[in-house]
Amino acid sequence: MNPPKSCLRINRRCSKSKIMEDGTKTTPTVYINCIDTLQYSFASHLSMELRRKGISTKFVNSKGTLDVIERASASVVVFSKDCLSSASYLDKLVTVVQCQREKKMLVVPVFYGISPSDVVILEHVSSFLKEQIRALQEIRELLFHQSREELDDSELVDEIVKSVYEKLFPMGKIGINTRLLEFENLVCKQPWGIRRIGIWGMPGIGKTTLAKAVFDHISGSYEASCFIKHFDKDFHEKGLHSLLEEHFGKILKKLPCLPRDKFNKKRTLVVLDDVQSPSVAESFLRGFPWFSPGSLIIITSRDKQVYRHCQINHVYEVRSLNEKESLQLFSQRAFGEDIRDQELLKLSMEVIDYANGNPFALSFYGKELKGKKPSEMKTTFLKLKRPTPDKIHDLFKRSYEELNDSEKDIFLDVACFFNGEDVDYVMQLLEGCGFLPHVGIDVLVEKCLVTISDNRVNMHNLIQDFGREIINERLSRLWEPWSIKSLLEDDEFKEERALETEDIEGISLDISNLLFDVKPTAFNNMLSLRLLKIYCSSYEKDSGLRLPKGLESLPNELRLLHWENYPLQSLPQDFDPCHLVELNLSSSQLQKLWEGTKNLKMLKMVKLCHSQQLTEIDDICKAQNIEKIDLQGCTKLQRFPATGHLQHLRVVNLSDCNEITNLPELSSNIEELHLQGTSIGELPVSILSLFKQAKLNRELSNLITNYSGVSSDLEDSLVRLIVPNPCKLVFLNMKYCSHLKRLPQMVDIESLQVLDLSGCSELEVIGGLPSNLKELYVNGTSIEELPQLPLSIEILNAHGCVSLISIPFDFKRLPRYYTFSNCFDLSPEEVSEFVENALDNVESIARECQQELSKSLAFSFTVPSPTSTYFTCDLQPGSSVMIQLNSSRRSTLGFAIFVQVSFSEDYQEASGFGISCVCRWKDNKCVSHWMEKSFHCWTPEEGLQMDHTFVFCDFNMHPSTCEENDDPSILAGLLVFEFFTLNKQEKILDESCTVKKCGVHVFTAASEDASSNITRPITSSNHQHKLFYQEVEQVLRVIYDDLDEKNINVFHYITSLFNDEDDDLLAALIASIGVRISYVPGVDLASKYLLNMSPHGISILHGILEKISREITDKQSVHMASSSSSSCIWKYDIFISFSEEDDRSNKISHLLPKLECKMKRSNKSVGPELVKEIRESKGLIVVLSKNYASSTRCLDQLVEIIKSKEELAQTVVPIFYDVVPSHVREQTGDFGRVFENTCMGKSEDEKQKWVQALTDVANIARVDARKRYNEANMKKNVGHSQTQRRREVWAWGLGKAYQFAGSVFEKESLPALLLTTVYKPCHSARPILIRLLSGFFKSQNHGVY
Repeated sequence: MNPPKSCLRINRRCSKSKIMEDGTKTTPTVYINCIDTLQYSFASHLSMELRRKGISTKFVNSKGTLDVIERASASVVVFSKDCLSSASYLDKLVTVVQCQREKKMLVVPVFYGISPSDVVILEHVSSFLKEQIRALQEIRELLFHQSREELDDSELVDEIVKSVYEKLFPMGKIGINTRLLEFENLVCKQPWGIRRIGIWGMPGIGKTTLAKAVFDHISGSYEASCFIKHFDKDFHEKGLHSLLEEHFGKILKKLPCLPRDKFNKKRTLVVLDDVQSPSVAESFLRGFPWFSPGSLIIITSRDKQVYRHCQINHVYEVRSLNEKESLQLFSQRAFGEDIRDQELLKLSMEVIDYANGNPFALSFYGKELKGKKPSEMKTTFLKLKRPTPDKIHDLFKRSYEELNDSEKDIFLDVACFFNGEDVDYVMQLLEGCGFLPHVGIDVLVEKCLVTISDNRVNMHNLIQDFGREIINERLSRLWEPWSIKSLLEDDEFKEERALETEDIEGISLDISNLLFDVKPTAFNNMLSLRLLKIYCSSYEKDSGLRLPKGLESLPNELRLLHWENYPLQSLPQDFDPCHLVELNLSSSQLQKLWEGTKNLKMLKMVKLCHSQQLTEIDDICKAQNIEKIDLQGCTKLQRFPATGHLQHLRVVNLSDCNEITNLPELSSNIEELHLQGTSIGELPVSILSLFKQAKLNRELSNLITNYSGVSSDLEDSLVRLIVPNPCKLVFLNMKYCSHLKRLPQMVDIESLQVLDLSGCSELEVIGGLPSNLKELYVNGTSIEELPQLPLSIEILNAHGCVSLISIPFDFKRLPRYYTFSNCFDLSPEEVSEFVENALDNVESIARECQQELSKSLAFSFTVPSPTSTYFTCDLQPGSSVMIQLNSSRRSTLGFAIFVQVSFSEDYQEASGFGISCVCRWKDNKCVSHWMEKSFHCWTPEEGLQMDHTFVFCDFNMHPSTCEENDDPSILAGLLVFEFFTLNKQEKILDESCTVKKCGVHVFTAASEDASSNITRPITSSNHQHKLFYQEVEQVLRVIYDDLDEKNINVFHYITSLFNDEDDDLLAALIASIGVRISYVPGVDLASKYLLNMSPHGISILHGILEKISREITDKQSVHMASSSSSSCIWKYDIFISFSEEDDRSNKISHLLPKLECKMKRSNKSVGPELVKEIRESKGLIVVLSKNYASSTRCLDQLVEIIKSKEELAQTVVPIFYDVVPSHVREQTGDFGRVFENTCMGKSEDEKQKWVQALTDVANIARVDARKRYNEANMKKNVGHSQTQRRREVWAWGLGKAYQFAGSVFEKESLPALLLTTVYKPCHSARPILIRLLSGFFKSQNHGVY
């Protein structure tokens, strides 16, 4: 059954709403209703300011559809002269009023140029105007804005925008909009009928607030509705019939008069808040005989069991407020405004960290700290935390009291010991204590007392302190260092006090910054002690517990004995570990555990790592239930006992036990075996026996399976009876076993998935690999040839295998990640054959399973760059390349990306090396689009020698996957790919690591021919490189001058796409060569050495060519501007905005004067004088950096720069100083983190202006001249057709090496960069600038190639 139109409207609204990337709020749409003449003047400014605040705007022209109004969140109705004479205006006004009635849409009237009294409503009108008149009457009764003589238009706009913003994002409901949208989306997904939805979350998280917001938002579209707060309390106080009568009295009175078949006619909304008893809720809901399809029941509860009993399968979990929302709420409650004082901000963040997104706690602490001085706030807050305030204590009291005794013990243990610990570890210990943790922890999760995230048990700070307050009343668990020290310390001068220690169940002591002697009888009377944890969270030299007099005893009830840096050579002899579950004595002074044999039936985990005096551990292997043994770094341990009888043993870690030379019998159930750094010279007999047993198991199983006449049930029984437990080894770590020379055949170990042989420098032969192996690490070995790789392999790391001469390339599955860096014996023929076969395999697999590969990197390959001509990967010089897709672009599956990188000898960033790929294109309207992806490369700490080639096959980086791309067209099918090297912080690397060559291969569907995407390879670079610089320029100029008009335009077109030129320049070029290019542009140019083409792309061979192209373009631009160049008089050529912190080394200050132009620098705050200087400058340069993001002065300057650019059409050139443009645009990465800190304490209005300015400046190269439709945006276009053309570019990574226009610009050559990309003077200055550029390079002894 299809839902009615009302449900479809909700779905449409859900799909049109947008969540910001940080998840903090939705972006609503405001409809502006005005006459057409205002749409291009006053209303356009209003629209722009709303968009600056992150609010989308819409107009409806005379031909537009009215559903735009229905989808809007608010409407601004502008009354002006002659508006009532427009029939379309009045019709839209009626729709606005209907939306206000039905959807409670926000409506803001504005009287522009008239007063409300000027809107005369006639009493006697024709019947067809009555609806319009009624709408006018309703609008006039609302609060309105009015233009006044003392108020200019910009102030009126600010007033309206502030009003709309505050009403759309009310402070009292901070963060509610995002959650409201998410809840509506959940409702939209439910099948049509009587729907039941739950709202679940911890106390104080905002369940009631969200439920009320939902109710207010949608109740108007239901025929009957009710919201019952504190439902259980009301039900018990008033009873069922009174509640029904109170909320549905009118309907109940009609029921006796209606036949039964009329009951099911009302769409009803019922919200029951804070439900505790599901049976009570069900009895209430059974009193509704009139529910019809489309009805909605919402129940809020802190207990998930309520939803199970009420048969509610769809539950919305209310998330905590994020940091921004928390700061906003707290500052509102504590100060009534945004925080500006840095000291207050720091103190506020302490409260916010503690409250961890709980709105009730944030509001409570905000109110309690209101009016306090900064000096008082911290003390007051500490007093409020201990003890827990009654209001917060009462939040959780009910949930705790509903637990049984076992569940209460589990809750208190988590609060004291296990917050943040691995859930399986916690379960194991609690089970050893006699509890039922699998049930108990589930109950705590369902009651919102703990959460499970990333397989860890987490407890909110408020709940943990609540639990510890309960513990303080019972003194059953100790965690405060001062109280534990008082209990354990051996101090002869301290007066002995009789302390009740028999009831102590747990001690957790952090010995950081503690150093004292423990008395030998410290634990004698702690008969109930189950959990003892002595640890050091931050290692200090002078910290720890000393036992100068020894230790008489330890409690026999211990389940956890965790004592880091245990100072004695053995444990007390009388200690009986019969209940012990975990023994953790890491970094201890133990030589052996104890004398004799102990009862270890409960012991499951032993961790004695880095106990460097340990020599004997035989007794451990008598623990029949042990699961994990960690002896890493026990350097004096010479022997490890047999473990074949230990059926539960899963993990053995003997890493860096360098005295161990062999292993006795191992358990067949071992899953992880770590032998890194041991002295084992060959695979231990115990492991070989596992291999032989696995082979025997397989043969027996095959024999039984192939025996005819045996039923399947009998076959299974025989296999279980005859075949012993199969080998379960999953991870075998033998790193740095420097004596290991060969490995036997391992194909029968079907369980093994990871084999790490890194650093086994003597290893020469691997007999065969396990059939299900996924990861193989042989880096640093001496192997010459790898065995046949299993089909399951995903990762192969062979870095530094200097003797390796061949690569196995036959594979049928993806993903595959191969690393052969520093494998210098691989021949070019071997590498070429591998790449060719690998690409064929990848494409074949991709065609068969497109869905599975669309979300991940499918293939990667790293190898030293062959210098031989036999290497067939004909890549293009430089860091950018162009490709052309064929006519059927939908058949494009993905791309293979080739990048050749050159590493300097002093390169130190290898461990975090990556490559960023930026793909750019124009749509058919010449609008620029781009997308970016980073490929992280595994590289060793010692770095890479010589150049290396990286290959990535990606099936998700495609223009069709770009979320912001509304237009799927690609102009002429041309894509430009640019590549940059990154470190692990995703910062662009300097000249120590540069992209030397690159290329792109296109994967297509089976019916397409990938080779048609790019023409045949044309090699001309050898000829080019033989010419000197001056000769090349002369030759190329002659060739260029001989081109016909069409090839000249094609050349300009390609260079313009490479450089992301202005859209109107491209439009003119397209007109001359045609949009539908049926051949690859530039074939003739390649034959004349002006372009380089290969199967992997097109590149411009020389910076000279770009220079030639640019000079021609500038001449054309000057000619266009000759008629109006004198219309603007500029006082300065350039105004530069940058952070003073970036000029500490004086590089910018010393280099910019070399431009020899009138330049203005200013460190003033924004004021009339600074604004005047900005507006009097021809060009505006913005040096964006992390320091820039930290300066409010710089950000305010940027706002004024963008405003000036929009009004005066000045050139703005952003230079990205060690930051990535996308991070500036979206305020993410390091830049975003610094910016967020700067925004703390600032008003939302101030922050939004900065955000919009940063977005605008990062998008400068993407401005669409054809989409400007109103006065505010038209100002951006002033001068495009009359003034000299100015090129706007991105200058990537200032302070790093540039690969720009074929030349490498060093750090000190900023003037050269600015001259060639930024400063565009009149044509008369061009020769001077060229001479300056040439002279500068000569003076700096830089070569251009």
